[in-house]
Amino acid sequence: MSILYFAGALLGIALLAVAINHLTGTKPNYLENLQLAPGEKELWRDAGADFALVPRVGRAAILSFPRLRRHTIVWTDRRVVISQKALFSRKRMVTHQIYFAAAAAPQATAAAASAFGGFFGRGFETVMAVRRSFGTIDGKACVRIEPAEESRARLNLDEVLIFSDRRGDLEQALR
Repeated sequence: MSILYFAGALLGIALLAVAINHLTGTKPNYLENLQLAPGEKELWRDAGADFALVPRVGRAAILSFPRLRRHTIVWTDRRVVISQKALFSRKRMVTHQIYFAAAAAPQATAAAASAFGGFFGRGFETVMAVRRSFGTIDGKACVRIEPAEESRARLNLDEVLIFSDRRGDLEQALR
């Protein structure tokens, strides 16, 4: 009998998620369907990268970042697009977009300033960033991105990390 309660609870959660998505107009955004803005060009792509958000408040005392190589990162001259393969799908769903404040469009600034970084209605979070640096954490090459204060506060972010075996290629592309 308890299995039926469990199955009913799961079904209820799924139906609630569908209803919320329908009410907010949230639709999935896939990397394969991503349209670059006019004049925007892709600088670097890594299909074997990892992405991590480091929380500002309430984080663990010891953090580790395993290299599972499950994200695809697309770095353009205007933004960084992070995607991950959806469950039981061949497509990669966009989960985050990072805009650097100097190159951000007004729509990106508005999305980053909204609740949850614009997740509801768009389907992914938008993070505004102020700077990036290259480094290593536990011997793993990474890009450290510092979020702007509005993203830090709304999304509880201390920093954003992108791990890649191809970091040297990214450094070359950004010069």
